[in-house]
Amino acid sequence: MASPENVQLAANFGLFMLAVGMLGLLSGATLGRGGMVRRADTPGQFYLVCCCHLAVGAFCYFGQYFARTA
Repeated sequence: MASPENVQLAANFGLFMLAVGMLGLLSGATLGRGGMVRRADTPGQFYLVCCCHLAVGAFCYFGQYFARTA
């Protein structure tokens, strides 16, 4: 059983991770093509990290709907 405060904290962390992942994808896809932001030396690894941020964020955020609180 999780406390409601911890569930809310995990959901907020999930939103943060989703925002970071989307910001990374946005900057890598748009600003990187324009030359304003230098992409990573290995673009595949960069996109993998962004997708991992999205996956962790989705897991943490949507977990609040499945958590059993005390």
